[in-house]
Amino acid sequence: MKRAAALALAVCAAAAGAAPGGADLEAAALKTAQVLGGVLRTCPASFVQIGSPEKQCVGVGEGVEAARVRLNAAMADGLYGVWRSRDGQRSVYNWLKTAGGHVYLRLQPDPDGRAQTLVYLDLPPEQPHAAPVASPAPEPKAETTQIGNVTLTPVAPAGGAPETSAPPSGPATTLPADTSSSVPAEGATPAAPAPPPMPFGRTLKVQNARLNGPDVLAVQNRLIALMRPQRPGQGDGWYGPITAQTVRVFQAANGLPATGVVDRDTWNRLFSEAAQGFDAPVLP
Repeated sequence: MKRAAALALAVCAAAAGAAPGGADLEAAALKTAQVLGGVLRTCPASFVQIGSPEKQCVGVGEGVEAARVRLNAAMADGLYGVWRSRDGQRSVYNWLKTAGGHVYLRLQPDPDGRAQTLVYLDLPPEQPHAAPVASPAPEPKAETTQIGNVTLTPVAPAGGAPETSAPPSGPATTLPADTSSSVPAEGATPAAPAPPPMPFGRTLKVQNARLNGPDVLAVQNRLIALMRPQRPGQGDGWYGPITAQTVRVFQAANGLPATGVVDRDTWNRLFSEAAQGFDAPVLP
């Protein structure tokens, strides 16, 4: 009865324009657990001083990338644009739509080693949190190896140090280094155009053998920079359906055929000074 009442209050709050709350996080965690066949669980002890008291955690018995792909397939209508990573794709994050608004969603190796992947969900930065707490020391950045167009990033053992990249910070909560992924105000100005980090080399599109590489990552990062509202972060380097839909919205806003395929014309426009910003896509 208490949970049903809380969920009902969340729906009413959403109708009044309120931000998401604990009941929204519970519903998002339950849905995520159902999609991934995961286990609702207490967050790791190392997370006590991270995020809000309402945070939710789900343990999943498959790797980060496999879990991300499954969430894309089952929950694309609720995810916000492309996935992002700030640690060489060891962990990835996004925002998930709920009745009260978007909540933070992160996939990372389970620091407790009880599952392969830990799904971490928390409130956006507008929400009031608990009293200030100290930030854990940042984790060393993983080294990467470049093989052709593919960047390989080693993953630390499951029992290693806790993941230090955390969800967006609230007004009264100090969080680790990944707090730059918070949601800025509507109307934020996109970053200034930058030249492409490499020349156009191949057509990028969704296919069965999913494309991966620095060119995909460059496209995703440029889309993130042009998207409104602006959300700092990085892409994951894999060209999937969400990236393709974001490309379609960019193409439509820039007078190009909305194909979801990055051909030479789209590449040149994306990295030109004439590139126009666009509203975050409404995913199907």
